[in-house]
Amino acid sequence: MSKPSKCEDDRGDTYKDVQVFPSVPRRKKENQRFSTKELALISVLTSLWIVSQLYLGPVISQTTRVYGVTQRVMGWFLMLTLARLTGRFGRVTAMATIASLATRVIRMGSVYSLFVGFGYALGGLTFDLLYFFPIAKNLKGRSEKTYLLGISVFSGTVALIPYILFKFSVLGFYGFLVWIPLYAYNSIKSVTLNVLGTLIGISVLPQIEVWASKVRENHRQIDDQQGNRKSHQERVREAEKHS
Repeated sequence: MSKPSKCEDDRGDTYKDVQVFPSVPRRKKENQRFSTKELALISVLTSLWIVSQLYLGPVISQTTRVYGVTQRVMGWFLMLTLARLTGRFGRVTAMATIASLATRVIRMGSVYSLFVGFGYALGGLTFDLLYFFPIAKNLKGRSEKTYLLGISVFSGTVALIPYILFKFSVLGFYGFLVWIPLYAYNSIKSVTLNVLGTLIGISVLPQIEVWASKVRENHRQIDDQQGNRKSHQERVREAEKHS
């Protein structure tokens, strides 16, 4: 909280109250705040991700002999959906972290599963960072789709790192050298599932765009409040200059 100026002390509490809300720090705090609609949306999508992993995942794995289908296809589909609907950084990271923690708690088992779960949380953070990277705002059409597929590949690869490090610590250097070529196929398959989830997300983006404006209504209201507060502060400063 900034100290009141001399002019404010001379004029009383009216101008002191204005200084309680410094424009820059308050603006950053409000931009980072989760709205009620965002919290509800994160809860729903996170629950969908968790339920699909717990109940749909084992069925698909036993049928297709391919593991991680729901985790990666559903996960990266939901990441793109949440990022587009909210338009704010941090929401995807929150969803991926909560889903990873919840599934690890429910499936308490081997140590390696903790590293796998951390990988999904790390992949969500990477996707979040790259999706809201400044250059991405200017991309449209095919360039945007290519970029989205690119960040799904990169974030999916990052999600593998904790598990790979775990295997390195268990197998040792030479055992790891023997294992890594065998794991390369599974790695490619896992990243391909990430891309598939993103492709599904891209295909439904036009249908969910109408909901994005509804989810972001709270942000516009906050921006209007910030604008009104800034205008009030400008009027106060202008009065001080003419006094």
